[in-house]
Amino acid sequence: MLRFIAVSIVCFLIPFIVYAGWRQLATRGAEGNAWSYSVLSRLSAIGMALVLVAILALVSFSGGQAGTTYHPAAFRDGVLVPGGFD
Repeated sequence: MLRFIAVSIVCFLIPFIVYAGWRQLATRGAEGNAWSYSVLSRLSAIGMALVLVAILALVSFSGGQAGTTYHPAAFRDGVLVPGGFD
């Protein structure tokens, strides 16, 4: 779950980081309001699209083989038995 959240956050922030870096290099200290509402909405849309692509990739390429059953981790006789596919 932590990996899923981290990937989602990073994918959402990538467009903002790239844009901030580009603005820093393009202006080289010039003053200006580059973070208008239209820019933020476009970056948010791109970030959400990247998050959806990342989620689809995680769902498609991770997990067990087709036809297997997932059994979650459980306590048995005071011992944590890890989950897995079988």
